[in-house]
Parts: sequence; structure tokens; C-alpha cells
Amino acid sequence: MVLASLAVVAAACSAPEPANPTSSTVAGTSEPVGSPGTAVIHEEGWSTPIELGFNDDGWEDSPYLTRDGGALIFFYHPWPDLVTTEAELTELILADPEGAVAKGLDGALYVSPWPFETKQRHPVSADGSPALECCAYLSSDGQIFYVSNRRAWEEMADLPEGVYLDGRLLDIGGGAAPSNPHWNEAHDELWFDCPGDTDVCVMRHASAQGFAGPVEKAPYPVNARDIDIVQDSQVFLTDDGDTMYLTSSRDQPELGITAIYRLRRLDEDGYEWSEPELFISADAQVAELSMTADGSELAFAQIFWREDGTPGIDIFWAQKR
Repeated sequence: MVLASLAVVAAACSAPEPANPTSSTVAGTSEPVGSPGTAVIHEEGWSTPIELGFNDDGWEDSPYLTRDGGALIFFYHPWPDLVTTEAELTELILADPEGAVAKGLDGALYVSPWPFETKQRHPVSADGSPALECCAYLSSDGQIFYVSNRRAWEEMADLPEGVYLDGRLLDIGGGAAPSNPHWNEAHDELWFDCPGDTDVCVMRHASAQGFAGPVEKAPYPVNARDIDIVQDSQVFLTDDGDTMYLTSSRDQPELGITAIYRLRRLDEDGYEWSEPELFISADAQVAELSMTADGSELAFAQIFWREDGTPGIDIFWAQKR
């Protein structure tokens, strides 16, 4: 998720990728509409990012745009001010789990079909028990990676959130509270945040080892040299694994303002990457880019500030003309 304090967690049911329109079908429908945002894409040819129609006063975060652009999967929580009410939220869920779920207070994965005007709970988050769940990533064959704290609620224990694959909790290491998984199939690398939204870790030969292999901190420049003060997180790779998009505060570490950067793979094993180039920035934090397989559409999250000073997060979309 956009803020480290909001890292959330996993579900115990599997769900295939939602049925999506084909590219030709999508092209025949009206485009998404919404108010233009303040973010700038630092590459020619992109439309001005727009705030999508399913956004409301709650938190929409951690977008995953399916490969054909036919649907968006994302985290949604109905409370407008999730940061400052997190402790109160936890107390409410513990005191009355059934009531909390009925009110939607547990937060969940949601899905919105093209043209992204409505949203509904994703099957992973539809079993009716409390769990904060987010940060979905779908493989080409429909396996779903996501983050959840369902195990903590089930065992009523102080357990960290974890990364799940089709309902199975992965033992991936990398420190407490791993988040934002991204499996690049071309190079069999599982990239994730370790812990929370702090740094980036990678598990090489991940599928070959049942997603239980050794983990290492990603090399510079994926993680900045001043790793203790810079937030690097939320990796997204193109299907060939040769281009990486990364959320980082490396240009404004003192303020913690994140932007989205692009890096190029320089060696087959993923130990060498080009210096990051700024790809998306704004007057507030932007994060968590996701892109279609053909590179023609993208989505990302952006923080905004209300008049009363409380933060919110919405999801934006743009298209390459």
C-alpha cells in the first residue's frame, strides 16, 4: 500500500483472474472518464491521468491492472481517514468481528471492470471473516498473489501479515510483514517489499523452489544507497522482466514524498539495473504503478489532502495515445 503503516494482508481462498473483455472488445467501448489529476507522466504520448469513477471518500489503493486492461483489482476501505483511525479500527474489529465485516470495516480486495465506474468485492475477500487484504498480483495462468492478516484474526494472535498464493501462506522471509508481491515469470523472480513499504527484496528461482527459497535485499539502484532513510518499494515489471517501475522517495527522502521511477535490466540475472529515471511525479505521493501487457494503459495510486488536513488515496488511469 502507499503508506508503510497501512501494509495489509492475506486470504484463504483462491480465485482466478476475473473474466475480462478482449482487447478488441475493450476498444469498442467508451473510455474511462474522470477528473484530471495533478500527476505528470514524464514520457511523451500519455494522456493526462484521470481519477477513476469508482473512487469515493474511502481509501482506494494498491491497483493491479489486468494484462488486457479489462479490470482493476485494488484494496478498498470505506473509512476516509484510515491512517489516524487504524488503532480504533482494530479495536472495533476485535470487539465485534461480525459487525465489523457487515460494515465493511475489515478492508478488502475489490475489482472494477472496464470502464472502471463501479466496484465489488473480489472473491478472495468474500468469505465473510475479518481480514485486511490488499496488494494483488495475477500470474499469466490466473494464480493470485496477495497480502493478508487473516491468519492473525483466525488465531486471535499478534501475527504479522503475510503473502499468500491462491490461499496458501508463503514462507518467503525478508523480515517482518512482507508486502506487495510481484512474480516475474520470465526470470522466475519474486519481488516484494521487506518489510512493509521500506525496502525491496527478491527471491530468485522462486517458482522452482516452491516460493520458499532464500531471499536477498535487491541490489543498488533498486534499493537506494542510503537505504535507512529512503523508501523503495512496490516493484512492477513488464512481462519480459526487462523494465522495472519502482516507488521511491529517493529524490525527497526528508519529506517522504514518493514518485514512480523506471529502470532497465542490464544483465540476465537481475543484479545490474540502470540508474532510475523519473516516470511519474506529482505534488503529493504517487505510488504502485501497474500496466497492461502491451504497455498502452497504466494505473497508479495518489495521496490527496482534504481541507481538514486528513489524507486519502485514490486510483488514477492513463492511456498511451
